Amino acid sequence: MSRLSSRASSIAPSRSFTPLSRQSSTRNRTGMPTTTATSVASQDIVCAISESRGVSSTVGLAFVNLSTAEVVLCQICDSQSYAKTLTKISVFEPTEILFMSTAKDSKLHQFIQANFTGTLLTFLDRRYWAEKTGHDYVERLAFVEDADSIKITLGGNYYAACCFAAVLKYVELELSRIFTSHSLRIRFEPSQGSMSIDLSTIVSLELIQNLNDTKSKDSLFGLLNETLTPMGPRLLRANILQPSTEESILVGRYEAVEDLSTKEEMFVSVRQGESMQSYLWRKPIKAVDTQL
Repeated sequence: MSRLSSRASSIAPSRSFTPLSRQSSTRNRTGMPTTTATSVASQDIVCAISESRGVSSTVGLAFVNLSTAEVVLCQICDSQSYAKTLTKISVFEPTEILFMSTAKDSKLHQFIQANFTGTLLTFLDRRYWAEKTGHDYVERLAFVEDADSIKITLGGNYYAACCFAAVLKYVELELSRIFTSHSLRIRFEPSQGSMSIDLSTIVSLELIQNLNDTKSKDSLFGLLNETLTPMGPRLLRANILQPSTEESILVGRYEAVEDLSTKEEMFVSVRQGESMQSYLWRKPIKAVDTQL
């Protein structure tokens, strides 16, 4: 890989980090003739990916361009064919894709392996996907003027934050490269079919936090947060900060609310977690809200 730009510097290799395994193919991953433009554009990009469990698939992605010291973070609510995820990966054409060691037999890994045959696939220990570490990296490496906005955005995008932690830890310890403080340009790309809300709007409308009392529940998130599962608050926060604009998803949610508000027995059983899975299979369009 080429050297980093002047905003980043190299360090000696670390001995504390070893990839569990790697898979690769000698064929060109895009199926197109390799030209100077295509090969240079993709030679220094490393991607980390992870997904949620359950009926619906929420996929986190973090792309690090080592040549330009830029990072793109994404979190996508995808279908079982992972069409949006595969499209996003094809746009960036990473040289290497990082997976959790537990994802070797996953459908996501199989789809990526089949569609990106020339890309190096590396499996890392699950402990490197740590949300707090991702937030710490933002605090330390993001441009000062971007840090607050990125931190708020990642607060509602758990999988993107975990992927960011994993890819930077890999770059530092396995590739022996480290970025200097506040030298990394980080941006979050909302998934297709969702709206992005800027930081000033989030703050002024008190979407996540009360302006006068940070511990108060008098905010939109505080009033709506009646979730019961560990992932519930994260998913609710993500939907507030990045609301869907797709009619089919919105209509499905309205129908789910109507069902739960008019059918007491269904409401009680879903609240107790007894029939959520069967209910979602009957109405798969509502799978985006499985963990609320």
